[in-house]
Amino acid sequence: MTHTQLMLRPSDYPVLIEHAARYSDLDPSRRIGRDALVRWFEDARIAVERDVFGAALVGRMRLLLASVRVDVLAPLQVAARSAVGARIEAGQYRIGIGVSHIGTSSFAYTYGVYAGDECVATGESVSVHATTGGPAPLPEPVREALKTLRMDAPEPTRLQRGPARVVREAYPFRLDVRTRFGDLDPNRHVNNVALAGWYLDGLAELHLDVLGYPTGGPLDGLSPSSLRVDYLDEVRYPGIYQLRVGVLDLDDASVRYACGLFDGPQCIGLAEAVGAHHLPEEAGDPGDLAARLEPFRMRSV
Repeated sequence: MTHTQLMLRPSDYPVLIEHAARYSDLDPSRRIGRDALVRWFEDARIAVERDVFGAALVGRMRLLLASVRVDVLAPLQVAARSAVGARIEAGQYRIGIGVSHIGTSSFAYTYGVYAGDECVATGESVSVHATTGGPAPLPEPVREALKTLRMDAPEPTRLQRGPARVVREAYPFRLDVRTRFGDLDPNRHVNNVALAGWYLDGLAELHLDVLGYPTGGPLDGLSPSSLRVDYLDEVRYPGIYQLRVGVLDLDDASVRYACGLFDGPQCIGLAEAVGAHHLPEEAGDPGDLAARLEPFRMRSV
């Protein structure tokens, strides 16, 4: 269990936001996709910031997302059910959000997603206040507003990475990605939710490669249960980028992936994901997927 999966109650969060799931949030498994949860967290952040900072101050600030993490604890569906099987109003969830850390130029949120009182997903994110010259101290009104959202929660984790993580050639699997105009946000760079989707696409392409490109794509159960994305630089339109994927660890049940996004040789984004590699036979067990993933282990540089 990661520290973002500590079992907090809805009442532990200073803010609870009602959120209705949409059909477009579903992935091929007919469950809420990981990138959809990244969007839910973004919606919650923006709603809270407009409320506590004020629309005028938000309009003058430049807040950049430095990292986001999602941990799925139970299946999220458009028709939600609690752990004991009681039906919740279709597609109705609550998102708890609070501030876990306030730094000089950055601050962190912690999130919990609830179906009824059951926590079905958790997460965290770090935002940085920036000017044209780089990170800048948080304005005092923002710092005071953030204090009203503080809660007792662990501070965000730092991505532990060695020098190989920012080297293209350390990742065995490559996927080229072209930016789309529709991926841009009001800051005129590719939105963080779209980028999270790129990393999920990269994992799916790797699974297709090892499974032999089955019709309909890889098995649903191979989707990661945990995804963390670190945004190192802006991704622009137009552009073609290299997305690289490698395997960090394999154990009896799960696999930990590393991803890197590159603009030429420059690393502009990193991600890690954890998922299963062995599925029940009724789910369409792909066999010894762990052995097939061995050739895709990260290379030493």
